[in-house]
Amino acid sequence: MTVELIVCETCRRPGDPPDGPRPGAELLALMERALAADPALAAEVRVRPMRCLMSCRRPCAVAVRSAERMSYVLGDLPPDDSAVETLTAYLRAYAQTEDGVVPFRNWPQGVKGRFISRMPPLDRAPAEQERSSSRNGP
Repeated sequence: MTVELIVCETCRRPGDPPDGPRPGAELLALMERALAADPALAAEVRVRPMRCLMSCRRPCAVAVRSAERMSYVLGDLPPDDSAVETLTAYLRAYAQTEDGVVPFRNWPQGVKGRFISRMPPLDRAPAEQERSSSRNGP
């Protein structure tokens, strides 16, 4: 099951010059380079840019999602190698889960305090899961 990392390419931090390079675009380029250098991870993770994740108060922002798994938005990531190391470690741990929930003890230090939101899987609504469970019986 492919994991998707969505990187807000328009993210800017307070104080960044409006006509300068966007830190979100810098983080995107660093992540693309990291995946190009790691074919095993690139086979599991797809990076996708997005114009805005609407997390402007917490730039740089990314979303991690996959079918039938929890999805997460993280922010306050610096556009540097430490963020790339943190994200690649988290993506590896996330890819190993069935439900997208990485146990806290397995979180890389750099993701702690950076989670903005968590969303349930979209593929099956809770009512569908309940109907499916009740049809299968105990």
